[in-house]
Amino acid sequence: MIAKIKAKIEDICVDRSAARITLLGVPDVPGVAAKVFSPLAEQGIGAEMIVQNSMRGGMTDIGFLVKKERLDNAISICRDVAQEIEAQGVSFSTEIARVTVVGDGITEDAAISAGMFSTLAAAGVNIEMIVSSSLFITCVVEAEKAEKAADALRAAFL
Repeated sequence: MIAKIKAKIEDICVDRSAARITLLGVPDVPGVAAKVFSPLAEQGIGAEMIVQNSMRGGMTDIGFLVKKERLDNAISICRDVAQEIEAQGVSFSTEIARVTVVGDGITEDAAISAGMFSTLAAAGVNIEMIVSSSLFITCVVEAEKAEKAADALRAAFL
């Protein structure tokens, strides 16, 4: 099974260029995502890895990544939006990194994501966010553990 997995994985990358923003306690109603991301777009701030968690009580959290050099402006916009939509607050972190496993069709084999997550757990690396496509699986982790995560994944898969 490991040989089959290794054949699909082309690279393992670390990216430290992003920061995470989370809008906390956002009302879970139609149009709220547009109210969050439209003002960011108007200022040319792109959002990546957007995650919305469904929660009880009609509230949700919306987390996403922005380029670190755009963080101050993004936080200011998000604080204004949070006030407008009556969200509970805004949090952010610059101490994150993305660790990505790259390979064509890797999400077609469930053993790859399971192996990635098991490898990170065994290395003591907590996953904060996950996104995948047919070409990659990316985990957001604490910046100080990014190299440890990448080394563990390289040892397991490459």
